[in-house]
Amino acid sequence: MPSAGAVCPPQITPLRKHIPGIVKSKVDTTTLIELVSDTPDCKLYFTSDGSKPSAFQRKIGGKEVTFKYVGPFTLRSGKRTLKAIAVSRDGMRESDVVTKQFNVEDIGAPSADYTTDDYNSFFETSDLDTDCTLTSGSTLKSSHKKSNLKKKPQRSTTPIRSKSPMRKTKTPKEAWASSSSPVLDVGAYDGPEYPTPEMPDGPFNPVNYSGTQINVWGGNPNAWPGMNANSGAVTFGQPNQGIIPCSTQFGYLTENMIQGCNPENRHVTVGELRKSMEGRRPQIKEKPPSPPPSPPPRAPALEYPPKDPVPNTISPGNGDFKENIRHVYAHMLEYAKGNKDFRLKVAEPKMGKMLEAKFEDEGDGYRISVVMARPGVPRDLFGKPPKVEPKVEPKKKTNGNGKPKPKETPPPKKSDPYFAMETENLETEGTVRPYDKFNAEQDAEVLRNAMKGLGTDEDSIINVLAYRSNPQRHEIYTTYKTMFGKDLIEDLKGELSGGFLDTCKALLMQPAQYDAYLLRKAIKGLGTDEDVLIEILCTRSNAQITEIKRVYKEKFNKELEKDIIGDTSGHLKRLLVGLCQSNRSDSNEVDRNKAHQDAKAMYEAGEKKWGTDESRFNVILVSRSYPQLRATFEEYKKISKKDIEDALKSEMSGDLLRGFLTIVRCVKNKAGHFARQLQKTMKGLGTDDDTLVRIVVSRCEIDMVQIKEEFQKLTGQTLEQFVADDLSGDYRNIILSIINGGPPPETAAKSGKAFVEAVKNKTEEELVKKSKWNPTVKAAENFNAENDVEVLRKAMKGFGTDEKAIINVLGFRDNAQRLEIAKSLKLWLGRI
Repeated sequence: MPSAGAVCPPQITPLRKHIPGIVKSKVDTTTLIELVSDTPDCKLYFTSDGSKPSAFQRKIGGKEVTFKYVGPFTLRSGKRTLKAIAVSRDGMRESDVVTKQFNVEDIGAPSADYTTDDYNSFFETSDLDTDCTLTSGSTLKSSHKKSNLKKKPQRSTTPIRSKSPMRKTKTPKEAWASSSSPVLDVGAYDGPEYPTPEMPDGPFNPVNYSGTQINVWGGNPNAWPGMNANSGAVTFGQPNQGIIPCSTQFGYLTENMIQGCNPENRHVTVGELRKSMEGRRPQIKEKPPSPPPSPPPRAPALEYPPKDPVPNTISPGNGDFKENIRHVYAHMLEYAKGNKDFRLKVAEPKMGKMLEAKFEDEGDGYRISVVMARPGVPRDLFGKPPKVEPKVEPKKKTNGNGKPKPKETPPPKKSDPYFAMETENLETEGTVRPYDKFNAEQDAEVLRNAMKGLGTDEDSIINVLAYRSNPQRHEIYTTYKTMFGKDLIEDLKGELSGGFLDTCKALLMQPAQYDAYLLRKAIKGLGTDEDVLIEILCTRSNAQITEIKRVYKEKFNKELEKDIIGDTSGHLKRLLVGLCQSNRSDSNEVDRNKAHQDAKAMYEAGEKKWGTDESRFNVILVSRSYPQLRATFEEYKKISKKDIEDALKSEMSGDLLRGFLTIVRCVKNKAGHFARQLQKTMKGLGTDDDTLVRIVVSRCEIDMVQIKEEFQKLTGQTLEQFVADDLSGDYRNIILSIINGGPPPETAAKSGKAFVEAVKNKTEEELVKKSKWNPTVKAAENFNAENDVEVLRKAMKGFGTDEKAIINVLGFRDNAQRLEIAKSLKLWLGRI
């Protein structure tokens, strides 16, 4: 069976019944050979001399070697090797070559010698799939030798046709050519002379275009005197009993012509043939022409499943409700992929059409409420509006002094969906929040001006990047590229360096992109940074790890799991691969019996036995939910009288111990774990800048407030004090800005469009008030131009220059006094 899209090879079949005792390869000169291929609408080509058929080079040396198959044909006597090939309709694909050998027996060939001058092959036709045209324009010459009647005919196993005494010399007629003679059109002729047809050159006899074999003998053999025709085989004298019977084959047009022939064997005119043909046609009543029906819509050749829409950062808005709805739909799909509980709840019920939809503006966000119909349940049963009852104002809660308690403000929502994918929904708060007066174009302009020309305004860069949320920073990055055609990160690389540059690059990346970048950096090259792998994979939730894997594949075209397998080994590899599956339970329910069983299993795998079964710890710590693990740790302390951290330290070491301790500490208190890590980065000589930047940037919008509290409990000092003592320069300023948070300082640099945006909405009074500046350089009292000239002359006289004297003169004189000094200096020295 050929592969999909291939062309099936043709089958070479002799059209005769199988006779026992005779091999299939043995045929005679009357047996028709048929070529058939299972591939529809393909072309068949063959050769009979054993050479390989070529559909594109059918003539070699002016002689046609490869023939195009149009119908069954017979072979000349002798040993014949047929090779056939099938070619697709467009000529681009070919099948395998099929070879078959035949031993052809001559059952009676005419004794006359036939010669053909300037004969064109019968199969020399066009390769196009249009009506083929047979040409026979060659001049035929034949010479008949008189047979010696006195000699006895020699007998042979194969009967040979001898020339009849009734025949006389006459120009032969080709059986397939047209003729104006009515005698020749009949096909059989009983007169004193009959035409002798030409025997075409070649190892086989061709076919006509009705699909039947051409009668090369010129007419119906039964009509010839002295000849016999048995089952399509023509012989002279007594028929040979050993001839293989073959039935005569006719095409559709030939059958109709034979049935319509006059039984009296008289000549039939063309008009009579047309009348007989028209009489066979069914009469169709003419109907008024109806307009052609419109063709049905053409189905696509390949139907692909629809792709999920790509969630954009911001919808287009501006009255385009369709794109806004698609934006909501795309983000709902994205949210469902990362939230298992929501996904399961939405996937379970069967819902009907939409009944209600509400859109509300909540100031810091938009709320969309949708009510879908439940099939088979009327809306009126549950959708009746409740009765309106008079509102009763609740009593205000007061503290001990009788004053009302202040309202507790809920923690602000996370600015990025990635930050909302934390393992547990705890009340945490970040220091970096969305800027209320955010304007992406204005911030991009400020950053451009800060890096334009000589020098760099680092304060302007800090005031923009350190006081914007991650979605706002990403929008600034995109807007900068749109406005100036440059990559913001590349521009920063040309202006900044060190830890300051690393912090700015981290702030401009999206959270999942930053984690994927850190993982790739830890794996790439010689060696592996196991601390980065442990910190990211052991502290991220299932949804976050899934998003990291997607971004890792998209950015680096590699699978994160395969890279981890290739760069790690042992139990650490099993731990990281298990975390990569993002299959930790998200349930908040606690099973005390299961917690006791897990605690007992860890105790028996560690402290109770000689050696340690690390795989048992791996199974429990990787797959159980955080609430379940807390209960397990409590049960372990009851069984072992030892804390789980102490037990792990006594049983394990190295990277595996750090990985298990990271999971345990995050389960107990994630903010405390990161506070401990920050203390390590700045403890002792030097600073681990990579870890410091990684923790500060990745946690500044999630739980930096709680991390600062835990840091102060752990060290007795504030995190700001540690950073101020350990870092310096602009690197220290941007880290402190992220840790402190709050609104940006009002001294932020503004220029260009930013300056226009800042002042265009202010009143005239505010502008006049702002324009009354307080000068810093005032006129000096007891001013004496000549004394100042003398001081300046001495400061520049001799070796070196006294810069302080020059500053004390020019830095404390107003513009009018400096002009007078210049005038006096010119009079004294004759030059300025």
